[in-house]
Amino acid sequence: MSNNTDNKLKIISVKPTKSLKYLHSFEIEYRTKTGRIAKWELASRSGHERLEKEIFEHERFTDGAMIFATNREKTLMVLLKEFRVTAGRYVYTLPAGLKDPDETIEMAAIREFKEETGMDFSPHYVDRSRYVSVGIVNECINIVYGYYSGEPSSEFLTDEEDAQAFLVDAEMAEILLREEEVTARTAYLMQHFFDLNPFFKV
Repeated sequence: MSNNTDNKLKIISVKPTKSLKYLHSFEIEYRTKTGRIAKWELASRSGHERLEKEIFEHERFTDGAMIFATNREKTLMVLLKEFRVTAGRYVYTLPAGLKDPDETIEMAAIREFKEETGMDFSPHYVDRSRYVSVGIVNECINIVYGYYSGEPSSEFLTDEEDAQAFLVDAEMAEILLREEEVTARTAYLMQHFFDLNPFFKV
């Protein structure tokens, strides 16, 4: 067993694969407006039954929670600087995670927030389930809004996680948005929370 002394995740290789362990691939056949048959490729965490219910019966599902946590004064918010294997770099993002089958979305948010930030979370508003990236996956999440308490800690991170929680104010948010890699949803919510989008100010 190797002795990793720097406690950092490191990408070893990237290779194509025809089968996946945690994701399912689907081909959706549909008819265009002119009657032509076309196909769409999709990846999903769930199986065939859910996808058919989603498409044909328009049932709504959720895979997990994204957590927007602030202080009571709403002057600070919690961000993660997390190494994302899919990007090969550190990315600033909101805490988030998958819901276990026996959990409510609030329970999942509390658990994931504790695991990723070391802090406690009190949910106050749960937005409806929404698609994450509807062009390639059918993953849906709820954004859960509420208040944090405690101090950031890495105590509960697993061996596969490399993340650090930050308390971010408006000044730091502006710097991060300008200079760092911030995910699209996180950037949008930061801009809205701190009123940093110049387009809406004119």
